[in-house]
Amino acid sequence: MAGTGQTGMGKLVIQTTTAREALPVVGATVTVSQTGQEAGVPPTLLHSVSTDRSGRTPVFDLPAPPRAASMQPGGDKPYARYTVQVEHPDFQPVSIVDVTIFDGVVSTLPVFLVPRAEQAGRASTVEVIPPPPVE
Repeated sequence: MAGTGQTGMGKLVIQTTTAREALPVVGATVTVSQTGQEAGVPPTLLHSVSTDRSGRTPVFDLPAPPRAASMQPGGDKPYARYTVQVEHPDFQPVSIVDVTIFDGVVSTLPVFLVPRAEQAGRASTVEVIPPPPVE
């Protein structure tokens, strides 16, 4: 599950709301997978839970490289990458790739869901690719 050198631990919580942040999305299925480290290697499923009445997941503990990795110039990347997928029968599915997790940091990932009725005729997954972290 954890790659070599991932002796640290970061934390992640996902907050799901409607697209305009008006309401929490209760009962969304959230999966967290570790991104394959090599080309062609599928992600490894780590967590699969439903959001609570506030639209939140429990706090996930996720392996990450130790904080000291960021103190050495030219050293390994000081973060681990994960993929988060959110699905709910009433909303368009969302896939977020390259979610970065750092040792000792609690991160909250907001996920805004769009009702399926607004996306009539489109059944594809919304994929969010954040910009790469500053190295």
